[in-house]
Amino acid sequence: MLKIRHSLFVLLLLITWAAQAQVPDTLKTYADTINYYRSTAKAIPELNSNKIEYAPSISADGRTMILESNRRGKYELFDSRLVNGKWSDPKPIDPINNFGDSTDLIGGPSISFDGNMLFFFASFRGGFGSEDIYYSIRDGETWTEPKNIGEPINSSGYEGFPSISADGKTMYFVRQNYNVLQDKDLAKLWENKACFSLYLSKKKKDGTWGQPELLPYPINKDCEKAPRIMADNKTLIFASNRLGGRGDFDLYQTQLTPIGDWKPPVALEFVNTKVADQFSSISAQGDLLYYVYDASEINSVEIPPQLRQFKNIIIQGYITDGKNGAGIAAEIVVSDAFTSGEIMTLSNNPNDGRYTVVLAVGSNYNIEIKKKGYTSKSLFFDLSNEHEYKEIDQDIQLYNTANLNLNIYDGDLFEPIQANIKVKEPGAANFLMQLENNPDGRITLDLPLGKVYEIIVDKENFDSKFFTLDVSDLVVYPEFIRDVEMLPHKRNIEINVADLVNNGKIRSKVRIRNRNRDEVIEVSGNETVALRVGDRYEIEATSDQGYAFNSTVIDVKPGGTEISSGDDAVGGVSVIGEGGSAKIQMNLQPLLVGANLTLKEILFESNSDQLNEVSFAELERVVELMKQNPGMKVEIAAHTDDVGSAAYNAALSNRRAQSAVKFLIEKNIPSDRFVAKGYGESQPIVPNDTEENKAQNRRLVLKILAI
Repeated sequence: MLKIRHSLFVLLLLITWAAQAQVPDTLKTYADTINYYRSTAKAIPELNSNKIEYAPSISADGRTMILESNRRGKYELFDSRLVNGKWSDPKPIDPINNFGDSTDLIGGPSISFDGNMLFFFASFRGGFGSEDIYYSIRDGETWTEPKNIGEPINSSGYEGFPSISADGKTMYFVRQNYNVLQDKDLAKLWENKACFSLYLSKKKKDGTWGQPELLPYPINKDCEKAPRIMADNKTLIFASNRLGGRGDFDLYQTQLTPIGDWKPPVALEFVNTKVADQFSSISAQGDLLYYVYDASEINSVEIPPQLRQFKNIIIQGYITDGKNGAGIAAEIVVSDAFTSGEIMTLSNNPNDGRYTVVLAVGSNYNIEIKKKGYTSKSLFFDLSNEHEYKEIDQDIQLYNTANLNLNIYDGDLFEPIQANIKVKEPGAANFLMQLENNPDGRITLDLPLGKVYEIIVDKENFDSKFFTLDVSDLVVYPEFIRDVEMLPHKRNIEINVADLVNNGKIRSKVRIRNRNRDEVIEVSGNETVALRVGDRYEIEATSDQGYAFNSTVIDVKPGGTEISSGDDAVGGVSVIGEGGSAKIQMNLQPLLVGANLTLKEILFESNSDQLNEVSFAELERVVELMKQNPGMKVEIAAHTDDVGSAAYNAALSNRRAQSAVKFLIEKNIPSDRFVAKGYGESQPIVPNDTEENKAQNRRLVLKILAI
């Protein structure tokens, strides 16, 4: 009855498929349909020799096959690659084959779906039983020396033909069945022969394997062999010589239900023949089944669409160090995007970082890649509308340092500034690093993960900044950006503008230009303004109430304010008070006939009448004064110190006065409004007994002739 049900079930599937696909019209019966698909089976000449080829195992991407063969006189493992649609000549895996001695049996390979681990059984000395299950890790194009998978999978008896699930959580394998066979006919047939049963072991949270469990009836009946779990983690194909089959060993398929039960096994009639058919392997694409025909030859056959496993998507690539590109070992956690329930946890190859994740279509997934001391990476895949096999390449870069990008700027002017940066751990006495940022205000600090850092930014005449960066726990993004606003120290400067003659306050405008940076402040006279400590300012006071201008240059220092050019004697400027605040008194000369206005910072090259560029600012003020007072005529008087002869100084001063007049004429001030005159050393305002006094005597004076 079971046989009849099974045949009807398979026939219905095949008839349904035949109605949808282009298959011969002559397939009228179940037998015709089975024979048609069985006829598509073919040997793979590149993989077969005149020896025995056994137990092929294929990676999820379908490009690597590991097989067992005695082509070199004993059973060993060989590696073949699919290149341009053809399998390469199998090469011996010598790190495994040469591990034991010449009498050892090595067989039953099972490559993990990601291609990074290879499980097999062997009779190496020092194991737990006659044959144990071992594993090896891919190392580039080769494999590492074998390691025993240990107890409880291995026992004092026989364990063989392992198969690892795509999620790495379940190991399927066989143990020898010492029980008396219940099927009497089979018992007679297999008298004095070994039978095997199928087991599974589940990986525990601590990474160790759990106690093996015997798969239930009717999967295990009497003599089973070679379990293969497919990429969907649900479809299990195994070989069995149970009664009702076509001949020797036949292939059967069962599937795990959502509630954790196994469906009754179904014979793969499109494969099975009168000889032994066993050792199935299907890539994640699910279109071809590789198997061993007649216990010696590797064949492939196309799987009818209705009998294929669930559709899968492969996510694959390399996990590498983002700085040097080297592969790193990481943990890959796959979870359901809607429920956040963990589906699987995988490891990639520790040598080159290669990983492969097999996901069923129709759902959404989150994948998190983690490694201690490195950043993590989260990926989202929407496979809800995918219906066919697909390979998605996704390389991952992780970083073991965090890049802290600082942008340091002036909080007042929003300009980049250079500052000192110090980094240390909390409570530490010494700094891990001390450095200065670039002129553009930027700098990137490369900080190892797993720590908390204190960052101090300071600059002379600015408030220091302090903040912490905590990268001691999980870090997703290695880039951090921090804008550091530095606030300058300031001193309050009260600027008073008064009449030079009677000291009365006058209405005025004060323009303050910072000579250290792009900053201009304009206020009315008799106001208090906050100026930056450490900077030099040029201050100009003007009035439209019939007054000349006055200017000075001051240095704002932490302990006080100093005038850098001119003084009260010649310029009508003085500083009153020190400490936290100061007053600057700027007296303006009334525009009266006969009044003298000493010009500030009018400089000439040594022994020359060529004006220095520093002089242009003050002369521009003269231009504005002449424009505001179109009826004013002035004398430009040049004076020198007593260095040199009186005649030479007189001629030099006259040329210098002419140079100043020339500048004013070029600014469109009519020439008839100026008289240039050089007085040489004849009119000193202080004795020429010091360098400072000589500098005061070298001056240009504006004398009002008419207004």
